[in-house]
Amino acid sequence: MKAFLFGFSPSLEAAPLLPTERALQLVGDNTGNLAFCYAISQHLGGDLRSILWHAEPPAVERLGDVGVLTLANQLGSHVDLGYLVDSFRRLDVRLVGIGLGAQAGHAEENVDIPQGTLDWIRAIQDHSPSESPNLAMRGEFSRRSLERYGLADKAVVTGCPTLFINPDPGLGRKIVDRWNGKPELIAVTAGHQRWTHLSRLEASLVQMACSTGGDYICQSPLEMVRVGRGEAGSLDHEVADACRQYAAPWMSDVEFSRWTQRHARSFFSAAFWMDHLRRFDFVVGTRIHGVMLALQVGVPAMCVAHDSRTLELCATMKVPHVEAKDVSRGITRDMLSRLFQFDADAFDKNRLTLAARYVRFLRSNGLEPATWLASIAQPAKD
Repeated sequence: MKAFLFGFSPSLEAAPLLPTERALQLVGDNTGNLAFCYAISQHLGGDLRSILWHAEPPAVERLGDVGVLTLANQLGSHVDLGYLVDSFRRLDVRLVGIGLGAQAGHAEENVDIPQGTLDWIRAIQDHSPSESPNLAMRGEFSRRSLERYGLADKAVVTGCPTLFINPDPGLGRKIVDRWNGKPELIAVTAGHQRWTHLSRLEASLVQMACSTGGDYICQSPLEMVRVGRGEAGSLDHEVADACRQYAAPWMSDVEFSRWTQRHARSFFSAAFWMDHLRRFDFVVGTRIHGVMLALQVGVPAMCVAHDSRTLELCATMKVPHVEAKDVSRGITRDMLSRLFQFDADAFDKNRLTLAARYVRFLRSNGLEPATWLASIAQPAKD
């Protein structure tokens, strides 16, 4: 069956010519979405055509037989996808969803899913290519969120597809071989300026980037992505000041604008993003997909898990992490040798196990994985 991406493209080639607001809209208001879209496309042979969810059914159907939904944290009270139900029900293609996750403040919290989103999930499951599960979930917490509504029979936990970008089955060993305990060049995966409860922690990460000449890589929201595109000086003063106070309160307005011109980045291509990350000794921050891209190119990286979503992903994939509540006063470079706890063998074993499950999921839905993806799944047994 011919597959296509039902969601965002892995890169936005027109980004250099677009205003930041429009470019960000086209990638779902978070450039991190490009990471898992890139991964899924690579897993299915690369260069897949894509179309957005709100397209009319005839346009969707012209692209192929199976629409592979590039999913994120759509489960929770924060989003109601009921507006998509009618068009999804009318589709004359099979549907497979990858990367679906739940969003909550902490992992013990029940996730309330709006009726519209539940109906959307049912519409996806009704379009399954087979009797096998057609929803790949980010973790057990997310799967249980569907189970609460009787919708987990068609779901299986595979982690995030970004775990399987690198074809090397011994990736964990490569990561640990690059770790020397005191990295010289550090990049930070920038947070959200309205996460004020994390501002002291964020400022400490920025200080590490500053002291090593590293970068500050912005994914969302719009204001931060504009900072990453060198536009801090043209932001509304109140907005710019909120970004400065969150990231670097010791800098003046002018200093912050100049520093971000040199060191803040936003990427609209996952491939270019990974290539840039290769130069760093360490990557750290609250954005899981920025951390995942670093790990996939063999760079030691650590996620600061601050909600159920990031904690679930880190636990499922054995990604190095600390909980934000445990380092709320900040992190220094001297602390990294203690905080970066990484078991390369456990990471690799778990990765191969999840890869084997993921490959079975794809094949059970009539999708043939790339040869290299199937090969890294071979040594593992679920």
